[in-house]
Amino acid sequence: MRLLRLFPHAWPRALIALGLALLCAGGTLWAAATPLPPAEVARELDKPVLTGSGRLRWLGFSVYEASLWTGAQFQPERFGAHSFALEIRYARAISASALADASLKQMQSLEALPLVRQSEWQQALKSAFPDVQAGDRLTGVHVPDKGLRLYFNGQLHKAIDDPLLSQSFFAIWLSPATQEPRLRAQLIGAGS
Repeated sequence: MRLLRLFPHAWPRALIALGLALLCAGGTLWAAATPLPPAEVARELDKPVLTGSGRLRWLGFSVYEASLWTGAQFQPERFGAHSFALEIRYARAISASALADASLKQMQSLEALPLVRQSEWQQALKSAFPDVQAGDRLTGVHVPDKGLRLYFNGQLHKAIDDPLLSQSFFAIWLSPATQEPRLRAQLIGAGS
């Protein structure tokens, strides 16, 4: 109160400065709460938004953290009809062969694949995946009626022009019949 008596005309300026500081801090907090997409996602998708993210654990150990980037019109029940990106940040080292084998096994669990297709897709996946280490990022981009684009740590690593393979691959995470329903719910923003 003494300061107000000593500087009676200074308090309106102080209130204005305080208000501006709060506005700026609010804008900074809002910007920090809105995650920016990785550069490869921003290049591939029109106005991508983070739909959801979650962590896959196996026997209590973290395997990876996944984030789903989509456009505003994304419908999870029709995921194959939309462009989207699934970013995976690995928590441990996994070989390319193990990634390909696990992916194909999960794809087969969702849909019976003819032997010819199994062989083709296994080769395609083995050539697409790199060996990953803890901290590495793989970003898969689904392009409807086109296929899959795979980025490794932000750089285009492989494109597979097979729309059915792409849709079957992303069904691992996005199909209602996935082996990881909790992770699916987190990715599509439907729960924890």
